Amino acid sequence: FDLYGGGWTFARVGPRQHEDWRRDVAAVMALKVADPRGWKSVNYAPEINEDRSGIGAPFVLWSPEQLGESLYEIGRESAAQLLVALKGEFFQAAGIPDFETRKEGLFESSEEILSRFDSNSLLFTNAADARENRDADLLNPDTEWSCLSVYTTDCGVVVVSDTEVAAFWAFWED
Repeated sequence: FDLYGGGWTFARVGPRQHEDWRRDVAAVMALKVADPRGWKSVNYAPEINEDRSGIGAPFVLWSPEQLGESLYEIGRESAAQLLVALKGEFFQAAGIPDFETRKEGLFESSEEILSRFDSNSLLFTNAADARENRDADLLNPDTEWSCLSVYTTDCGVVVVSDTEVAAFWAFWED
């Protein structure tokens, strides 16, 4: 996938094992589960001086309730936009080098990622633009983020299906 070639990114899928999907997402973020289909995960999170997560993962160890308070439901188009935007500086597609010439290929990669999950899947982000508008334009969001990682800024997409959960994330450290 063109979206996860280096950079400060994280892409991981795990099984859905609980009625409360937030428990499963927390397990994915804590690196406690493997992809049920055996697909490769990506963890290009940068090293920091101290492991502020306490778990050796880029995310803080969240309770399911805390995690749910920081995530806002989004539509599939907004999720596709954000998966592309995560590649850009400060989560902006405008910050992707040669974006206009690469746009079609980046969106094809985004759609390929989302195609793993059926159309009934729920999608979430920590981008505040989605708090009031699940169909927000997230290609170049001008927003705040409810940070979930050990870094100063992060943004991502959580996908929840009946059988799997996923976290696709990018990080920024000042």
